[in-house]
Amino acid sequence: MKISINADYILRAMYELATVSDKQPISISKIANEKHIPRKYLEKLFVNLKKYGIVKSTLGKNGGYILAEKPENITMKQIIKVAEGRISIHNCRDPRVGMSCEFFENCVFKDFWTEFNNHINNFLDSYTLASFLKNDS
Repeated sequence: MKISINADYILRAMYELATVSDKQPISISKIANEKHIPRKYLEKLFVNLKKYGIVKSTLGKNGGYILAEKPENITMKQIIKVAEGRISIHNCRDPRVGMSCEFFENCVFKDFWTEFNNHINNFLDSYTLASFLKNDS
């Protein structure tokens, strides 16, 4: 499994929002410039972040984005899921389409893949944005 550039961009942008001391909205342009992310690309990612309730937006001259929750309430799983669409190594069961692999019933590997996916999800749930702020120097 390889995480796409979407996840890298979205994590850097979320970190930028989390480090704002006065909690004022930050514009997409400012985040794009600060984190060296193409603005148009970032705009598309923020549409999804807003859709999933991870950020809030404000309009106007001083408008921009802020975190919808405290950094300690936003997990890496939530963020990466927005970036990647889903988090799993193997599609034994795909709840998005309500179906299983055609070999699922007789597959000797299904427990392995299920446990692997569970480990990844639990690991990503164990980190929040606040986890990275503690390491900020």
